[in-house]
Amino acid sequence: MLTPLKPQKFSIRGKVVFGFGLGLVMLVVIAFIAWRSTRHFLSTAELVAHSRAVLETEEKVLRHLMEMESARRGYLLTGDEKQLRGFHDARSLVNENFSLLRALIAEDDDALRSAGKIRKLLDASYAKQAAEIDARREGGFKAAHDLFVRADSEQVNREIHAVVRDFEERERMRLGERAQTTEFVGAATTLVIIVGSSVAFIALVAAGWMILRDIAKRRRAEAALAEQARLLSEIIDTIPDFIFLKDAEGRFVLDNRAHRRYLGVQPSETLTGKMPSDIYPREIALRHEADDRHVLTTGGPIRNRVEAARPAAPNIHWLETTRMPLRDGTGKVVGLVGVSTDITQRKADEEKLQRFAAQLERSNLELQNFASVASHDLQEPLRKIQAFGDRLAAKCGDQLGEQGRGYLERMQNASGRMQTLIHDLLQLSRVTSRAQPFQPCDLGKIVGEVIGDLEVRIEQSGGKVEVGALPTIDADPLQMRQLFQNLISNALKFHKPDAPPVVRIVSELVWATDHSLPGAKPREPLAEIVVSDNGIGFDPKFAEQVFVVFQRLHTKQEYEGTGIGLAVCRKITDRHGGRIVARSEEGRGATFIITLPLHQSSEPENP
Repeated sequence: MLTPLKPQKFSIRGKVVFGFGLGLVMLVVIAFIAWRSTRHFLSTAELVAHSRAVLETEEKVLRHLMEMESARRGYLLTGDEKQLRGFHDARSLVNENFSLLRALIAEDDDALRSAGKIRKLLDASYAKQAAEIDARREGGFKAAHDLFVRADSEQVNREIHAVVRDFEERERMRLGERAQTTEFVGAATTLVIIVGSSVAFIALVAAGWMILRDIAKRRRAEAALAEQARLLSEIIDTIPDFIFLKDAEGRFVLDNRAHRRYLGVQPSETLTGKMPSDIYPREIALRHEADDRHVLTTGGPIRNRVEAARPAAPNIHWLETTRMPLRDGTGKVVGLVGVSTDITQRKADEEKLQRFAAQLERSNLELQNFASVASHDLQEPLRKIQAFGDRLAAKCGDQLGEQGRGYLERMQNASGRMQTLIHDLLQLSRVTSRAQPFQPCDLGKIVGEVIGDLEVRIEQSGGKVEVGALPTIDADPLQMRQLFQNLISNALKFHKPDAPPVVRIVSELVWATDHSLPGAKPREPLAEIVVSDNGIGFDPKFAEQVFVVFQRLHTKQEYEGTGIGLAVCRKITDRHGGRIVARSEEGRGATFIITLPLHQSSEPENP
């Protein structure tokens, strides 16, 4: 079963742009965070390197102070000038590294204050040490020792070491903080990169999955469309009519196998992109192109256009073609679809039917003329037979004897029946030959007049006629009178010997359906009139036979009549576009149901 394809909320392109855009944004964010983290890391690394340089310089200052102290003590003990040179070299290095240290901590006010304090202590230490060296050089070891003990130069060195150690401890704490910051920034950067990369990877994977899913869905949709197109092609190929589809320029887009066979196109060929002028002779091509232009420009269809077929089409001479516009969602005409039907046989049948109808009309006219002329011509001999029979019975009745009078009576009865038969035949032929135009007829009034005409027969039979409300319809008043007179007369005639006849006439308004009357439109108002009696009835198998001309279910000795009355009723209802049916059972009376249109749009043609 074919199912319509649902429109997607987001296209594949939109999903690709969204997925890769999200991944790109994540990469840009990661790159920005990495750049910021790298800058922070480099800045922190520079500070760490600076702290390490400061610590290294402090260590050098302390180491050279210790070298200077060792060289001074060696000189004080030995008086060796070589020791003194080591003292001066170490002092130069202390000054040099201290100057470097001051340059490294130039932007740190606390460190500069500590360095200033160290500088004062160094100057004090240099002065005491210089006095001890001069005392050793001038007074010998004892003088230098006395001054060393008395001056307590070691106290200054301990203070220097204490200040330097405090400075170093503070710098190491700062180095630790910067190292922790560097480690934290590195860890945070790594985490952000990992998380961001993961999110970007997931986004790209999700986008890829959505794209693959949509591609698979699109492939399935394309396969479904291909299957629908194949099925549509197979369906139209099974249709015997010629089906074709054209675009807005009038070029063929699609057609079925029957159309290609009609045009003589080989199975390997195609009509796609061709114009009518590429296929048909010039006269037919111009006609088709004019019809196509009319449909494409006006948007109006061309329905059931009867046209001659192409000369080369085998056994096809006439086509009936319908062209309908094709519109898009906005209502714009984007093409047309055409269906052509081979009506060659139908045209031949119509021509035969027209010839037969003409012959039938001539035959009916001749029959009507014959019936009218023959009836009139037969009336005169019958009147003479009856007249001379009456004279013969009056003047020569006694001379004929009993047997002669019997023959004469039988002759007169036969001529009377012949006259009645001719009269009924004239009535049957006059249903159409002397019909009056339709006009509003009050059926209740007409039935009342008929009952008045039959008053004597009703009294003689001891019967009664019960009439309900009857409608007013468009009809021939004389024929409606004849219809009800025949039905009521039959009901009075075919009654049970032991029961007086009772005739009931009722009606109701009904609405036409597809099967009510052949020419009635759905929901058209109809009058359904029921005429029923309590008479002898008849076998249901004769329900249609009773409407046949001269058809009798009883002998003329049992019931008089010619068997034409119900045939006249059927012919009257047929002329009015109605219907009459009979329902009965033997011994249970008969019911005649008459269905007539309330309104006549036009009078039907005489059959």
